[in-house]
Amino acid sequence: MARPDPQNEIWDKHLHPHLRLLLPSSSPPIHLEARLYLPLPLPESINKHINILGEYSTVPKKLEDLDAGLRDGLRDMGVERVVVASHPWGRLGGSMLDPVITSHLITAIYHPYHSHTTDPSTIEGANPDPDSTAVISYNVRGVGLSGGSQPWLGTGSDPNDLAEIEKIGVGLLGDSVKEAFRFGYSWGSLLTILAPFPTASHIPLKKTLLVSPPITVFKGITLLSSKKFPAALKDHHIHLSKPVWVVYGTKDEFTGASTYTHFADEQGKEVVKSIQVDDADHLWRRDEGQKLREVIRDWLDASGENEQMDNKLA
Repeated sequence: MARPDPQNEIWDKHLHPHLRLLLPSSSPPIHLEARLYLPLPLPESINKHINILGEYSTVPKKLEDLDAGLRDGLRDMGVERVVVASHPWGRLGGSMLDPVITSHLITAIYHPYHSHTTDPSTIEGANPDPDSTAVISYNVRGVGLSGGSQPWLGTGSDPNDLAEIEKIGVGLLGDSVKEAFRFGYSWGSLLTILAPFPTASHIPLKKTLLVSPPITVFKGITLLSSKKFPAALKDHHIHLSKPVWVVYGTKDEFTGASTYTHFADEQGKEVVKSIQVDDADHLWRRDEGQKLREVIRDWLDASGENEQMDNKLA
């Protein structure tokens, strides 16, 4: 048997959550299953507490069961940025284990140069400062170990749940956190936009990236909602004072490229930074997945000066 590659062992650690949690939803006593990814190397105060190597049989801990030493260790890590990730529709099998989150997002942040391709032109890019970034993903109600259930029409409590997970994640990591980012994939894009903004003035929501939002489907989901997706998107832009990034593929099975283009034109460049990836489908497989990672890295590193620029990735 071949000896394991030490570099692959390091890579494996990036792919696994460092802490599995059951966190209160916006309407306790319902709890939501969550995963907190932390930058490496972990300090010893954290290392001795948590399942680094992906021991999936480990029972998630409730927030109130985290001991004082672990809480202190998390706050002492100096994490400055928290990315909250929202997954596809649970009614169609979506969960926080979707590869767009567990592979593409996590890879882009913590291991930006890992790739299955040997073409250097596809893996060059700026490092999005993984040393100061944490990611929290979670299952919406009725998915995995999360309690409750999702409605068939509308979004129910899901947007408020996202805001609650965001608040708890930031709270666990302490006063070093300076900014919150939101990442929504597919149906999760809707929650990302509808969720209330952080209330703590010292933790501003700085950036939002929507991956393959099925905007035509959103019309039906929000039919009875008080706020529709386009209106919420404009409010989101006003809050950010910069465009919301939207990336999509030309072969998306749910939304045609022309629909995305028309939607972006209607919203305007000041509201939406639209990025089209040729040949990518809704699942972001094969080389198109690597292109998505490039977009994620660009989004993490983007300054206000290049927010307005439209892109197309062939």
